[in-house]
Amino acid sequence: MTTRVEPPQLAILLADNERLRALAASVIHDFNNFAAAIGGYSELVLQRLASDDEHVRAGVRGIRDTATWGARITRRLMAAAGRSPLPPTRLAVDMALTAAEPALRLLVGDGTRLTVNRHSAAAIVELPPGEFEQMLVNLVVTAREAVGAGGIIGIVADTVQVDEAGRRAAGLPAAGDYVRLAVSDTGRRTSETAGSRVFPGGYGLATVHDIVTRNGGAVSVTSGPGAGSTFEVYLPRLDNAVLERPLMPDVDLHHGSETVLVVENEEPVREMIVDVLSLHGYTALAAGDGEEALRVAASHRGALDLIIVDVVMPGISGEALAQRLTAGRPGTRVLYISGYTDDLIRQHGFTLASGHFLQKPFSVDDLARKVREVLRGRVA
Repeated sequence: MTTRVEPPQLAILLADNERLRALAASVIHDFNNFAAAIGGYSELVLQRLASDDEHVRAGVRGIRDTATWGARITRRLMAAAGRSPLPPTRLAVDMALTAAEPALRLLVGDGTRLTVNRHSAAAIVELPPGEFEQMLVNLVVTAREAVGAGGIIGIVADTVQVDEAGRRAAGLPAAGDYVRLAVSDTGRRTSETAGSRVFPGGYGLATVHDIVTRNGGAVSVTSGPGAGSTFEVYLPRLDNAVLERPLMPDVDLHHGSETVLVVENEEPVREMIVDVLSLHGYTALAAGDGEEALRVAASHRGALDLIIVDVVMPGISGEALAQRLTAGRPGTRVLYISGYTDDLIRQHGFTLASGHFLQKPFSVDDLARKVREVLRGRVA
């Protein structure tokens, strides 16, 4: 019998195996490059599609959002494996569910019906990046395995005010306002123990329990023979909280006329960045590695305003290349990019103090904003 290892299960294995951690880091780096290219091209297609072609636009948005959503989970995987703790960020629950829904529908497959109901208004919770998605994946995978083909999985998000009696019943640390996320299935389970917080299903549900309790919430399950199961997650609701930035911002174009050299060894990512820059009015030069970048820069007769360079490349490292390219060019700025997590690129001798940095995968909007930010610093 084949046993599938879900991402949270892999994270626990990684914590005890340095070789597996190194392998996971390589896989995440490659996936982040793929996600950057897929997400970037999706946004470019959206900009070029007719505004009235809503059916096609919805499909392309689903591709973009699923790539972004998957990358958030891979970053959480490395944090769960002990690579680098991620600080919590504010998350709008209804927007997070909207962003996750296309990927969840792919996860359950065509043979299972998935319903998503959002009654949480603009409720906001605080979690490290990727943990909300990881929690959802584990709960939905557990439900999918319970129902099989032809079953129904339901997700409901709402807000509740929990009094002292409710606090004791749910096992919460304090009474107050909570966001409740319920994932139910029509599977045929035996009765499960909710009060002791002992959940079946191996690492996946244990990871859900860890995420929720570590962030000040609680999780319980009700089940009966032939009645399916309902997992209820309670997370503290932030009072009067405001998101600093929308989860899925609309593209806000930032045009320029400067010359930018893009040095990226992954061709799809390099071509996507060049395409974005050209669309925004920049003159874009491209190179696949450090040696080619030195030749391109030497043959270029005009100004070189910005260098976008991958931190880790075969041959000359991104930082060493930037130092050589900027020597004698005091007005040239550098923007570093990478699909590796922060701690891994620090192992290559790079620190964020070395210059501006943009983590892959990034959106078209992220890239355009960052380029303008760096170039404004050049003239400030």
